[in-house]
Amino acid sequence: MTARRPARRRHAAAGLSAVVLAVASVTAPASAAGFPTPQEAAPAAALADRFQAGNRLYQAGDHEGALEAWLGLYEDGFESGELHYNIGNAYFRLGELGRAILFYERARVALPRDESVRTNLALARSLTADQITPLPGFWVPRVAGWSVQLVPRAWLIAIVALGYLGLASILLYRLLSTGPPRWTRHAAVAAAALTFVVGANLLVREFSIGRAERGVILQTEAAVQSAPSDDPSLQLFTIHEGAVVRIDRRSSDWLEIVLEDGKVGWVRAGDLETI
Repeated sequence: MTARRPARRRHAAAGLSAVVLAVASVTAPASAAGFPTPQEAAPAAALADRFQAGNRLYQAGDHEGALEAWLGLYEDGFESGELHYNIGNAYFRLGELGRAILFYERARVALPRDESVRTNLALARSLTADQITPLPGFWVPRVAGWSVQLVPRAWLIAIVALGYLGLASILLYRLLSTGPPRWTRHAAVAAAALTFVVGANLLVREFSIGRAERGVILQTEAAVQSAPSDDPSLQLFTIHEGAVVRIDRRSSDWLEIVLEDGKVGWVRAGDLETI
Protein backbone atom coordinates (compact mmCIF):
# COMPACT_ATOMS: atom_id res chain seq x y z
CA MET A 1 0.00 0.00 0.00
CA THR A 2 1.28 3.47 -0.82
CA ALA A 3 0.40 5.91 1.94
CA ARG A 4 -0.56 9.45 1.13
CA ARG A 5 1.91 11.80 2.70
CA PRO A 6 2.34 15.54 2.95
CA ALA A 7 5.13 17.09 0.93
CA ARG A 8 8.37 16.62 2.82
CA ARG A 9 11.72 18.34 2.80
CA ARG A 10 15.19 16.87 3.28
CA HIS A 11 17.88 18.35 5.50
CA ALA A 12 21.31 18.11 3.89
CA ALA A 13 23.01 17.79 7.28
CA ALA A 14 25.66 15.14 7.76
CA GLY A 15 25.86 16.06 11.45
CA LEU A 16 22.25 15.01 11.96
CA SER A 17 22.88 11.55 10.52
CA ALA A 18 25.92 11.13 12.72
CA VAL A 19 23.93 11.99 15.83
CA VAL A 20 21.16 9.58 14.87
CA LEU A 21 23.61 6.73 14.48
CA ALA A 22 25.10 7.52 17.86
CA VAL A 23 21.78 7.34 19.72
CA ALA A 24 20.51 3.80 20.09
CA SER A 25 17.03 4.77 21.21
CA VAL A 26 16.34 6.57 17.92
CA THR A 27 17.09 3.42 15.96
CA ALA A 28 14.71 1.21 17.96
CA PRO A 29 11.04 1.28 16.96
CA ALA A 30 8.42 0.56 19.59
CA SER A 31 6.96 -2.92 19.66
CA ALA A 32 3.35 -3.70 18.85
CA ALA A 33 2.64 -4.56 22.48
CA GLY A 34 -0.28 -2.48 23.67
CA PHE A 35 -1.31 -1.53 20.13
CA PRO A 36 -4.65 0.26 20.44
CA THR A 37 -8.08 -1.12 19.78
CA PRO A 38 -8.98 0.03 16.24
CA GLN A 39 -11.36 2.93 15.92
CA GLU A 40 -12.99 1.20 12.96
CA ALA A 41 -13.94 -2.45 12.55
CA ALA A 42 -10.83 -4.30 11.46
CA PRO A 43 -9.05 -7.39 12.75
CA ALA A 44 -6.55 -6.49 15.45
CA ALA A 45 -4.14 -9.06 14.05
CA ALA A 46 -4.09 -7.29 10.68
CA LEU A 47 -3.25 -3.99 12.37
CA ALA A 48 -0.46 -5.60 14.38
CA ASP A 49 0.89 -7.19 11.17
CA ARG A 50 1.02 -3.81 9.45
CA PHE A 51 2.69 -2.28 12.46
CA GLN A 52 5.29 -5.05 12.64
CA ALA A 53 5.87 -4.84 8.88
CA GLY A 54 6.98 -1.26 9.45
CA ASN A 55 9.24 -2.44 12.29
CA ARG A 56 10.90 -5.01 10.04
CA LEU A 57 11.50 -2.46 7.29
CA TYR A 58 12.95 -0.02 9.80
CA GLN A 59 15.30 -2.60 11.30
CA ALA A 60 16.40 -3.55 7.78
CA GLY A 61 17.37 0.08 7.16
CA ASP A 62 14.44 0.88 4.86
CA HIS A 63 13.27 3.95 6.76
CA GLU A 64 11.27 5.26 3.80
CA GLY A 65 9.36 1.98 3.55
CA ALA A 66 8.80 1.87 7.32
CA LEU A 67 7.41 5.40 7.23
CA GLU A 68 5.04 4.45 4.40
CA ALA A 69 3.77 1.48 6.44
CA TRP A 70 3.24 3.45 9.64
CA LEU A 71 1.75 6.49 7.91
CA GLY A 72 -0.69 4.13 6.22
CA LEU A 73 -1.97 3.13 9.64
CA TYR A 74 -2.03 6.73 10.84
CA GLU A 75 -3.93 7.97 7.78
CA ASP A 76 -6.44 5.13 8.21
CA GLY A 77 -7.34 6.66 11.57
CA PHE A 78 -5.39 4.45 13.97
CA GLU A 79 -3.36 6.22 16.60
CA SER A 80 -1.22 5.32 19.60
CA GLY A 81 1.78 6.70 21.39
CA GLU A 82 3.90 3.86 20.02
CA LEU A 83 2.83 4.58 16.44
CA HIS A 84 3.56 8.31 16.82
CA TYR A 85 6.95 7.52 18.33
CA ASN A 86 7.90 5.21 15.47
CA ILE A 87 6.80 7.72 12.84
CA GLY A 88 8.90 10.33 14.63
CA ASN A 89 11.91 7.98 14.53
CA ALA A 90 11.48 7.38 10.81
CA TYR A 91 11.21 11.10 10.03
CA PHE A 92 14.28 11.73 12.18
CA ARG A 93 16.30 9.12 10.31
CA LEU A 94 15.22 10.71 7.03
CA GLY A 95 16.43 14.10 8.24
CA GLU A 96 12.97 15.68 8.46
CA LEU A 97 13.37 17.38 11.79
CA GLY A 98 10.09 19.32 11.92
CA ARG A 99 7.88 16.30 11.36
CA ALA A 100 10.02 14.21 13.71
CA ILE A 101 9.42 16.73 16.49
CA LEU A 102 5.72 16.91 15.62
CA PHE A 103 5.24 13.17 16.06
CA TYR A 104 7.50 12.97 19.10
CA GLU A 105 5.34 15.67 20.70
CA ARG A 106 2.21 13.67 19.84
CA ALA A 107 3.83 10.58 21.33
CA ARG A 108 4.62 12.51 24.50
CA VAL A 109 0.96 13.46 24.91
CA ALA A 110 0.01 9.77 24.83
CA LEU A 111 3.10 8.51 26.70
CA PRO A 112 4.07 11.31 29.08
CA ARG A 113 6.22 9.06 31.28
CA ASP A 114 8.09 7.27 28.50
CA GLU A 115 11.83 7.94 28.78
CA SER A 116 12.61 7.06 25.14
CA VAL A 117 10.06 9.56 23.87
CA ARG A 118 11.42 12.32 26.11
CA THR A 119 15.03 11.54 25.18
CA ASN A 120 14.43 11.50 21.42
CA LEU A 121 12.32 14.64 21.57
CA ALA A 122 15.02 16.47 23.53
CA LEU A 123 17.63 15.34 21.00
CA ALA A 124 15.55 16.46 18.02
CA ARG A 125 14.78 19.84 19.56
CA SER A 126 18.45 20.39 20.37
CA LEU A 127 19.16 20.26 16.61
CA THR A 128 16.72 22.99 15.58
CA ALA A 129 17.98 26.32 14.24
CA ASP A 130 16.13 28.28 16.94
CA GLN A 131 17.58 27.62 20.39
CA ILE A 132 14.78 29.20 22.41
CA THR A 133 15.22 29.59 26.17
CA PRO A 134 11.82 29.06 27.85
CA LEU A 135 10.64 31.64 30.35
CA PRO A 136 10.48 30.35 33.94
CA GLY A 137 6.90 29.26 34.48
CA PHE A 138 4.78 29.81 37.58
CA TRP A 139 5.05 26.78 39.88
CA VAL A 140 1.29 26.16 40.22
CA PRO A 141 0.71 25.10 36.55
CA ARG A 142 3.84 22.94 36.67
CA VAL A 143 2.66 21.15 39.81
CA ALA A 144 -0.85 20.74 38.38
CA GLY A 145 0.52 19.29 35.14
CA TRP A 146 2.81 16.95 37.06
CA SER A 147 -0.03 15.72 39.29
CA VAL A 148 -2.33 15.04 36.32
CA GLN A 149 0.31 12.83 34.69
CA LEU A 150 1.51 11.21 37.91
CA VAL A 151 -0.58 8.03 37.70
CA PRO A 152 -0.61 5.90 34.50
CA ARG A 153 -3.85 5.98 32.50
CA ALA A 154 -4.54 2.26 32.98
CA TRP A 155 -4.31 2.67 36.73
CA LEU A 156 -6.74 5.59 36.67
CA ILE A 157 -9.28 3.55 34.73
CA ALA A 158 -8.89 0.64 37.15
CA ILE A 159 -9.26 2.90 40.21
CA VAL A 160 -12.39 4.55 38.81
CA ALA A 161 -13.92 1.16 37.99
CA LEU A 162 -13.10 -0.21 41.46
CA GLY A 163 -14.40 3.00 43.05
CA TYR A 164 -17.75 2.68 41.31
CA LEU A 165 -17.94 -1.01 42.17
CA GLY A 166 -17.06 -0.38 45.82
CA LEU A 167 -19.50 2.52 46.13
CA ALA A 168 -22.31 0.49 44.55
CA SER A 169 -21.58 -2.46 46.85
CA ILE A 170 -21.61 -0.29 49.98
CA LEU A 171 -24.83 1.48 48.98
CA LEU A 172 -26.51 -1.82 48.16
CA TYR A 173 -25.42 -3.23 51.51
CA ARG A 174 -26.85 -0.23 53.35
CA LEU A 175 -30.14 -0.50 51.47
CA LEU A 176 -30.58 -4.19 52.13
CA SER A 177 -29.27 -4.21 55.68
CA THR A 178 -31.36 -3.31 58.72
CA GLY A 179 -29.35 -0.95 60.87
CA PRO A 180 -26.15 -0.91 58.76
CA PRO A 181 -22.95 -0.26 60.71
CA ARG A 182 -21.75 3.33 60.94
CA TRP A 183 -18.50 2.60 59.12
CA THR A 184 -20.37 1.96 55.89
CA ARG A 185 -21.37 5.62 55.66
CA HIS A 186 -17.75 6.74 55.98
CA ALA A 187 -16.68 4.10 53.47
CA ALA A 188 -19.30 5.30 50.98
CA VAL A 189 -18.14 8.93 51.33
CA ALA A 190 -14.49 7.89 50.90
CA ALA A 191 -15.27 5.76 47.83
CA ALA A 192 -17.30 8.57 46.27
CA ALA A 193 -14.56 11.14 46.92
CA LEU A 194 -11.84 8.88 45.50
CA THR A 195 -13.90 8.10 42.41
CA PHE A 196 -14.64 11.78 41.83
CA VAL A 197 -11.01 12.93 42.18
CA VAL A 198 -9.56 10.14 40.04
CA GLY A 199 -12.37 10.42 37.50
CA ALA A 200 -11.79 14.16 37.16
CA ASN A 201 -8.08 13.50 36.60
CA LEU A 202 -8.95 10.98 33.89
CA LEU A 203 -11.35 13.40 32.18
CA VAL A 204 -8.72 16.15 32.15
CA ARG A 205 -6.23 13.81 30.48
CA GLU A 206 -8.63 12.24 28.00
CA PHE A 207 -10.18 15.49 26.77
CA SER A 208 -7.12 17.75 27.20
CA ILE A 209 -9.11 20.12 29.41
CA GLY A 210 -7.15 23.28 30.10
CA ARG A 211 -4.30 22.26 27.78
CA ALA A 212 -3.08 25.01 25.47
CA GLU A 213 -3.17 24.29 21.74
CA ARG A 214 0.37 23.90 20.42
CA GLY A 215 1.95 23.43 17.03
CA VAL A 216 5.27 22.75 15.32
CA ILE A 217 6.69 24.92 12.55
CA LEU A 218 7.19 22.78 9.43
CA GLN A 219 8.47 25.39 7.00
CA THR A 220 12.25 25.79 6.64
CA GLU A 221 11.74 29.43 7.62
CA ALA A 222 8.55 31.24 8.61
CA ALA A 223 8.07 35.01 8.89
CA VAL A 224 6.46 36.16 12.14
CA GLN A 225 4.36 39.31 11.61
CA SER A 226 3.07 41.88 14.07
CA ALA A 227 -0.39 41.54 12.48
CA PRO A 228 -2.13 38.98 10.25
CA SER A 229 -0.71 40.43 7.03
CA ASP A 230 2.03 39.64 4.51
CA ASP A 231 3.22 43.25 4.55
CA PRO A 232 7.07 43.02 4.80
CA SER A 233 7.16 46.13 6.99
CA LEU A 234 5.23 44.22 9.67
CA GLN A 235 7.72 41.38 9.97
CA LEU A 236 9.10 40.99 13.50
CA PHE A 237 11.47 38.05 13.13
CA THR A 238 11.70 34.58 11.60
CA ILE A 239 11.45 31.15 13.12
CA HIS A 240 12.57 27.87 11.66
CA GLU A 241 11.52 24.28 11.21
CA GLY A 242 10.96 22.35 14.42
CA ALA A 243 10.10 25.31 16.66
CA VAL A 244 7.28 24.44 19.09
CA VAL A 245 4.78 27.25 19.66
CA ARG A 246 1.57 27.91 21.53
CA ILE A 247 -1.44 28.94 19.45
CA ASP A 248 -3.47 31.71 21.07
CA ARG A 249 -5.78 33.07 18.36
CA ARG A 250 -6.93 32.41 14.82
CA SER A 251 -7.80 34.94 12.14
CA SER A 252 -8.72 33.55 8.74
CA ASP A 253 -5.52 31.95 7.41
CA TRP A 254 -3.37 33.33 10.23
CA LEU A 255 -2.46 32.13 13.71
CA GLU A 256 -1.23 34.20 16.61
CA ILE A 257 1.57 32.24 18.26
CA VAL A 258 3.57 32.55 21.47
CA LEU A 259 7.11 31.21 21.62
CA GLU A 260 8.50 29.62 24.77
CA ASP A 261 10.60 32.73 25.39
CA GLY A 262 7.46 34.90 25.40
CA LYS A 263 7.72 36.41 21.89
CA VAL A 264 4.35 36.89 20.19
CA GLY A 265 3.40 37.27 16.54
CA TRP A 266 1.34 36.00 13.62
CA VAL A 267 2.24 33.26 11.13
CA ARG A 268 0.46 31.70 8.20
CA ALA A 269 -1.63 28.71 9.30
CA GLY A 270 0.09 26.59 6.66
CA ASP A 271 3.48 27.19 8.28
CA LEU A 272 2.76 24.83 11.14
CA GLU A 273 0.78 21.77 12.13
CA THR A 274 -0.99 21.37 15.46
CA ILE A 275 0.19 18.73 17.89
